[in-house]
Amino acid sequence: MLNDYYDNHPFKVTYPAISRYKHRLEPFYQNLAEEFRASLAVKKNTVAMLYSIARDFFYHLQQLSVTDLAAINQEILYDFLMMEYKDHQGCMNNVTYVLRLICEHFRSKGFHNFPLELMPFSLPPSRSKILPSFERKDMEYILAQPDISTPTGKRDYAILMLASFTGIRAVDIANIKLEDINWREMTIHFVQHKTGFGLSLPLVPNAAAAVADYILNARPEVDSPYIFLTEIAPYRRLSDKSSVANVLNKYIKISGIEKKRHDGKSFHAFRRSMGIWLLDTVSSPEMISQILGHQSKDVLKRYLPLSPSKLSICALGFDGIQVESEVYR
Repeated sequence: MLNDYYDNHPFKVTYPAISRYKHRLEPFYQNLAEEFRASLAVKKNTVAMLYSIARDFFYHLQQLSVTDLAAINQEILYDFLMMEYKDHQGCMNNVTYVLRLICEHFRSKGFHNFPLELMPFSLPPSRSKILPSFERKDMEYILAQPDISTPTGKRDYAILMLASFTGIRAVDIANIKLEDINWREMTIHFVQHKTGFGLSLPLVPNAAAAVADYILNARPEVDSPYIFLTEIAPYRRLSDKSSVANVLNKYIKISGIEKKRHDGKSFHAFRRSMGIWLLDTVSSPEMISQILGHQSKDVLKRYLPLSPSKLSICALGFDGIQVESEVYR
């Protein structure tokens, strides 16, 4: 809108997506970017991220006034990587991935000056923040807050109990249907939103009792297949994972537990707590992965730093190293 104003153009009712990018590409470079986007053979929701980074590359060429693609060399590519590194240190893996795709795209069009590999540019290992889980006393205190004499309290208590005893993700709790629970076998079966794979879990008596109490005594009598519904008419399922996560946030605030931004005290902390408890019970990696719905047991690495008893097993001693001082004792 500001560009239109300064160019003495009338305002539009809507603006195309191209106007939302931080750099405006000239037609030649815009066409290159569009051709690259059309060549992407990835999931639809991944295209936007790859295309955004690719636009930065073509803007880099625009700044250098490079119009002859046959003149592009590794120096230009590495200059782009170094430029991106200043502002994107945390996602340089994505940048290098996109640049490799760009090289493959143009090599397929006959520009063999684009390298097959970007070997000279190496990245440090990515750092992942270790977020805490809930301590048992905090979880017990949170579960004690809902007023189970009210319909809303029964619903919220059932959600929190289900999460704390199963580790089910917030979005999956929002999507759980009445038919997903087998009351005879005391199991719950659902398709995970994140992975698309089905998951069957045992339903412990405490969690089952809380869910049953809500369904029988508090759930609105409406024709909806979903278990957890809004508290105000028109009654409908909780819209998304944010609605379920807000249930936890409400009782954390009521309980007086200190919560800061990005401190890990989120709904996902239930899953981290479940992972740690399973580790402490000497459960096998395969069983833990199955209970949490992971497709690979390598995901368990994120829970290891939160379990001191298991982390101590990984510690190396000083056997074979001459110790000249008591400082290590």
